[in-house]
Amino acid sequence: MLTLHGTLRTAEQLGGGVNRKTGERIPIRSVIQVEAPDERGLVQLHTITVPDLEPFRKLVGQPVTVPVRAWAMGGPVNFAFRGEA
Repeated sequence: MLTLHGTLRTAEQLGGGVNRKTGERIPIRSVIQVEAPDERGLVQLHTITVPDLEPFRKLVGQPVTVPVRAWAMGGPVNFAFRGEA
């Protein structure tokens, strides 16, 4: 399993409302932001959508290990939460 190690900076809900151009409803999604060093030692902030915020809310500011899957589309590597299978 691939894991992302870093410091949890926030656990919030984003979205909601209606797209002004299309009228499409924007769903609310739960996201966390994990601050982790890259291969050069510089800090990057990774925003990851998670199914539930509650396990993360009490960990803000603390080191965390998050199960993720990764993909790259001709650019930087992206991460997505990987629930236990």
